[in-house]
Amino acid sequence: MVLENLPYFVNLNEYIRTGILFFVLFFVLRVLLYFAEKVLIKLTAKTSTNLDDLLLEKSSKPLTFIALLVSLIFALKEIVWTGNVDVIVYRVLHSLLAVSIGYLVFVVIDVALIRVWKKFAEKTESDIDDAIGSLVHEILRIVLIVIIFIFILNIWGINIGPLLAGLGIAGLAVALALQPTLSNIFSGIAIILDGTFKVGDVVKVGDKMGEVYKIGLRTTRIKSFDNEMIIFPNSQIANSEVQNFFQPDVSIRVNVEFGVEYGVDPEYIKKIVIEEIEKISFINKEEEIRILFTAMADSALNFKAMFWVEDIAKKWPAHQEAISRIYRRLYKEKIGIPFPQTTVWMREEGKVKSPSPDDSKFNKVKGKYFSAFGHEYKEEEGDEVKESKEDKK
Repeated sequence: MVLENLPYFVNLNEYIRTGILFFVLFFVLRVLLYFAEKVLIKLTAKTSTNLDDLLLEKSSKPLTFIALLVSLIFALKEIVWTGNVDVIVYRVLHSLLAVSIGYLVFVVIDVALIRVWKKFAEKTESDIDDAIGSLVHEILRIVLIVIIFIFILNIWGINIGPLLAGLGIAGLAVALALQPTLSNIFSGIAIILDGTFKVGDVVKVGDKMGEVYKIGLRTTRIKSFDNEMIIFPNSQIANSEVQNFFQPDVSIRVNVEFGVEYGVDPEYIKKIVIEEIEKISFINKEEEIRILFTAMADSALNFKAMFWVEDIAKKWPAHQEAISRIYRRLYKEKIGIPFPQTTVWMREEGKVKSPSPDDSKFNKVKGKYFSAFGHEYKEEEGDEVKESKEDKK
């Protein structure tokens, strides 16, 4: 028993002793942690980096919870348990202690690792190391969860040796069952290492388009321009055609297609459209504006205006301003913009004779059938003379 040499303390009720001991131990440990934090804060204030300050801030709550569990474990020893209740209680508390210590270790390693990795990433021009840092963070979390789980099994008296041996036998079945998940994980690694895209890029996968929000171990999240979160399995992206609007750079060409009526000089259309596009303030003036005469279509002369903007965010504003300017200029110039039209010929049935299969000019093919295209029809001897006599009649 703890403090069994103190007569007054021993004579108290065991639950009262437990409560007093718990609060005393927790108070002492918390005071020690408080003074330790104060000393460390003074020491870390002299350093040029804020890593130590961040570590103190992140570890304060886990250390307080660990102090609470340690105090409770020692205090409960004052109670005389019946049966196996104490075994279960202590195993639960030791499991919580293992989780708390594991979380503390994760916080310390994660903060230190991410901090060091960010400093390394700032010195490189590539963005791949940023994505790898996120991937390492996820792997570290999974590894620590597995280690803590093994410790908890050991606390509860479960022999992990046969369990590990059984995992070797069942490994093949598990691998087959997890094949889609493993495929997504390796695809995610391939996407990051290949530099297909990074967080913040605007991409199009299939018919879905948006900004890359997060690249995870199993899935990639893309936020659409309607603020919808689209979640893609990494294997689907790895096997799909991906259009990245931020590669090789963020500049992009704007295309505006339009048509004008027949009879207009195409070169005059090019001239006035270039004049209108040059009035747009935020286009890339260093790139040439091109107007192509693309087709003499059924109802119109078709043109395509092409110019550049420096950022994809300016594409649609530039497109809208350009198409409005072109429309207004054509209207001002009194140049028509035709719509699809069809010429309808009206005839008088009494004045027009329609052909008939009984006409004499069709006699030479009556009762005959051609078995294939390209069949060469040869007139039989006398057919031409016979046909001419029938025509005379």
